[in-house]
Amino acid sequence: MEACKKTAQTDRLPWHLFAHCTEATALPGSPGQWQAIFAHFGEKLTNESVGCCGMAGTFGHEVARQEMSKAIYRQSWQVKLTNKNLERCLATGYSCRCQVKRMEQTAIKHPVQALLELVS
Repeated sequence: MEACKKTAQTDRLPWHLFAHCTEATALPGSPGQWQAIFAHFGEKLTNESVGCCGMAGTFGHEVARQEMSKAIYRQSWQVKLTNKNLERCLATGYSCRCQVKRMEQTAIKHPVQALLELVS
């Protein structure tokens, strides 16, 4: 990994991490670990404090639950995504990324996808 390390800070916009609610609960140190990994590559990563995206696996896909799923998303994620460059927003959860794509009509990346672009 040392060979891939960037030494100078970039002048680019910061990244914004939206951690999967289960990950943030089960591994409360993971957002800080992601920050350290991004810092290793000279990138700034801001952890966004959000609750559940409203997808919760298949919950948000169930017809009877779609309106509730969307309401949950609007209360937390939508507010935090507003006025951010979605190309600089990252989510660790697959369901979270699906929910953002459904609600914002654009895909956001997993942090590893962003890191791969940085080293390519």
